[in-house]
Formats: sequence, C-alpha cells, structure tokens
Amino acid sequence: MQSRRDCSAPKPVNAGRRAFTLVEILVVIALMAVLAGTIVSGSGMLSSNRMRAAAGLVVTAARLAVTRANTVGHSVRLVFDIDQGVLLMEESSDRMLRVKEKSDAKESEGASAGADPATEAEKESLKYADGIVKGPKAPRAKFTAIPIGSNDTDGAKGRDLGKGVKFRLVQTEHDLKPRDSGRAYLYFWPGGGTERAVIQIERTGSEDVLSVLMNPLTARAKIQRGKIELVERTEDDDFGNREAPF
Repeated sequence: MQSRRDCSAPKPVNAGRRAFTLVEILVVIALMAVLAGTIVSGSGMLSSNRMRAAAGLVVTAARLAVTRANTVGHSVRLVFDIDQGVLLMEESSDRMLRVKEKSDAKESEGASAGADPATEAEKESLKYADGIVKGPKAPRAKFTAIPIGSNDTDGAKGRDLGKGVKFRLVQTEHDLKPRDSGRAYLYFWPGGGTERAVIQIERTGSEDVLSVLMNPLTARAKIQRGKIELVERTEDDDFGNREAPF
C-alpha cells in the first residue's frame, strides 16, 4: 500500500526552472529587428559600392583610351553594351577624323527639303548629282577589341559592370538622342581630343544613379550623383578654354 501511495504522489517542482518574462521576450524581438535591419542595410551598401566601382571603371577606361590614342596615334573608342552591362575598348587600324554626325544630319535634311522626285529616272539623277557634290566617301575605319587594363584577359569580352548594376543610358555628342539599349560609342582621337558624353549607371530596382561626365577640353571624366544630361552646346564652347557645360 505504501508503494502505491508513493507512485501516485505529485512530483515536486524544480525550483531552478522559470519562464521567460515579457521584458526578456521584447528584448529578443528588438535584437532580431536590429539584426535584420543591419542585414538589409549591408546589402544596400554592397550594391552602392558596386555602382561606384562601375563608375570608376568607366573613368579608368577613359584615361586608358586617351593614353592609348596619344601613344599609338590611332583613334580609340569605348563601347558601352547597354543590354549586357559590359564595357569594351576598341582601337582603329586607321587614322579617323572627327565627324559631327549631328551637323551631317542637318545638312542632309536641308538637301532633301525640296520636292521628292516623281520618277525612277529623277531619283537616279538626284542620287548621281548628290554623289558628285559630296565626292568619294572614305571607307569606314575598322576597330579591333583591346584589353581594358591588366584584369581584362580577353578584350573581346570586355569588363562586366558587376551584379545588380547596369547602364541606364549613354549620351554622346555625335548621337542625336540618348541611347538606353543596344550599343553606344565614345571616341578618343590622337592629341587628347574626345567628345562630350554622359554615362548614367544605376542599381537594379533602385532610383540611385551615378553619372560619369566626359569633358572634351581636358579629356577627363568625373563622377557626379544623380541623372545628369547633356545640354545644347553654346557657340563659344568650341573656342573657349573653360570647361564645357553639361
């Protein structure tokens, strides 16, 4: 009988055990929130660093292009593959003169402002006369890919901007409109000549934008925050010694 009473008797509660208080639970939740915020902030800082690194890559490539053009005496151009997010550098095999496509477009627009030819014979005559006025056209210069720095082992592939970073748009002086797809080109000529340009770099899914500005007078590039665009060139910009406006 005594053994049965011992088995059915309640066990004593361990005095060392205790439950969490409400304050301790709140402290744990607060620490988890702070940790989560730190992780999110850290990922944003990582993307910002990648965006600055991409802008720095464009600035470095511009310096290399200027040096290369002055050294070899041939034209060099930077190729911005906007869709793939890749920067390439190419060198011309021939000397290439600077041509302003914008003025050429205006001239061709003015030449064709008259009445359209009505017959095929008139079209052929107009084409023949136009060829005599303009004279023979020089062949297009051929460009071959060259490495961008020592880290670029294969010049044909170029340098990737990095994960989560892309070109927003590229606007050069010879283009009538900014390019946000396909390929854009920025030319450098022997003697330190180049063209005005703006290269905008952004983070994927973010409004953060860095703009790389190219100055034609000094052939130097600088980085500014925000969406900077080219403005119409004033007439004295071609002859003044001050920095060209953007």
